[in-house]
Amino acid sequence: MATYTSTGYAPGFPKPQVPDPNTQTDSRIKTKSVQVEKVVAKEEPLAGFGASGNAYITYALASAAITAESESINTPPIRLNLTPDTGQPIVAGSVLFSFSSDIQDVYYDRNGLLYRNMDIRTGAGIECGTVNYATGEVVINNSRAGSAIASVELQSLVTKSGTQVVTEAHFRTPGAPVRPGSLYVQGTLVDGTPFNATAAFDGDITGDCVQGGIDVETGIVNLYFGCTTDPAGNENEEWYDAANIRTDGKLWVPIPVAAESITFNCVIYSYLPLDADLIGIDPVRLPTDGRVPIVKKGNVVVIHNSVNDTLPAPLSSGQVITLSRDNVSLVELYDADGVFVPSAGNYTVDLAEGKITMDASLDLSPFTEPLTAMHRREDRCLVTDVQINGQLALASALSHDYPVAGTYVSSALVFGDIAARVTNMFDQVTWTGQWSDQLIGDGCVANYNAVNFPFVVTNRGAIAERWMVKFTSATTFDVIGENVGVIASGATTNTCAPINPATGVPYFTIPKEGWGSGWATGNILRFNTLAANPHIWFCRTTLSGPVTEPDDQFTLQIRGDAD
Repeated sequence: MATYTSTGYAPGFPKPQVPDPNTQTDSRIKTKSVQVEKVVAKEEPLAGFGASGNAYITYALASAAITAESESINTPPIRLNLTPDTGQPIVAGSVLFSFSSDIQDVYYDRNGLLYRNMDIRTGAGIECGTVNYATGEVVINNSRAGSAIASVELQSLVTKSGTQVVTEAHFRTPGAPVRPGSLYVQGTLVDGTPFNATAAFDGDITGDCVQGGIDVETGIVNLYFGCTTDPAGNENEEWYDAANIRTDGKLWVPIPVAAESITFNCVIYSYLPLDADLIGIDPVRLPTDGRVPIVKKGNVVVIHNSVNDTLPAPLSSGQVITLSRDNVSLVELYDADGVFVPSAGNYTVDLAEGKITMDASLDLSPFTEPLTAMHRREDRCLVTDVQINGQLALASALSHDYPVAGTYVSSALVFGDIAARVTNMFDQVTWTGQWSDQLIGDGCVANYNAVNFPFVVTNRGAIAERWMVKFTSATTFDVIGENVGVIASGATTNTCAPINPATGVPYFTIPKEGWGSGWATGNILRFNTLAANPHIWFCRTTLSGPVTEPDDQFTLQIRGDAD
């Protein structure tokens, strides 16, 4: 192996073969200009020769016109042989030569391609040809306009006595896991043909002359270089091997690749330790990479697509509007300012027909027209399988054809039947200042008859709260909540129903018939109410870095059916 970096030719190294400039030029379009003198001939009689004799003279006018003619000639590419005598293969990335002293005429190679006009700041240049590392042949099909092929100066070239060729490669990335779809492989065949391939999100690697795959969890990569052809008629070829016939009937033909030319790049995940104080949860409960799957096998998801229709304006009583599609599951109206328009007293909806009928008592004066109808189609399905690439397998077929644009898959938490209720009722002689769910001290002599006269709660009015009825006399009391404080005062002779200001209905109702006698000042009746909703934990992670998604958000919807 020898390396030459001088501007001339190294002693004993063969001079590159250059085409004769008189017989071959570069590939630019040449223009040939020819000046032609226009000759005008005139014949005139000369005096002195008599009437019977004629003499003539031919001459050119002093103002003879000159015209230019052009001819365009498409010349073939320039071909050079950098190793005419050695026959040794060229090491990729070692070629550097010039046509003249102009720096723009310096040519260099990258992965079997030839470039010129190198930008010293970035190393980028203009692609202008190819290099065959095995034969040493250089083909230039895009030389610089105006350059003259006076001489070729070989500035750098490395050859080797043998080329390590491979037909497959197996390696592991510097780290793992690897981001799916990020692996990129490139290299050069022994004949100088470049190749490249990118891994798909499922790990498969396919490209010209290369196939294989990557395990993103471990970073192990398997590459096989070659192509497929029909076995018939190729039995006598030296590369024929019946063991390489695939299940599809095609024959896999290995193609040698220069081992040193194979390069790759990929994106590797790395994770910082999680601080329990910052995330509010013990990180040992999370996966090692900190990622929590949204959907698992057995979960329920909702596939949905929403479309907005602008309604005609102004709308009138009894008017029927047909939406752009039928068989929808939800229709909501919003005015031009985005204010929700309630259906009560304004309109009714036929979901199956996709129609909106305005009520006879329609009053849209509080709203700004035109209104917009948001209608949604959806399917709720059970998930039977989850792939790492995000694909979901569902237990039932979808009832609608969903377009790709605007269609989402939302995770759903199914809580079953839930309802408001009263729990943990007991009485206590005195209040100790502690909101305990167990009796502290002695119970009262009196008692409330919750068997025959139970407290009444509704899903709309009840909240999750611990309550206390504290007697201020033998027949009067205050109603106190742990979080809402004193909300009402009452007496054992009247039914007590304190109103929930958020919904306009009672938190609960205490029938007067349930009170017995024997209550004294300071006695308390403790009980808890549970609302018709479950507890949900939210954990949202915001990745570090600049803001790239202004619409990064999520929407929570409470869904349910009431009997």
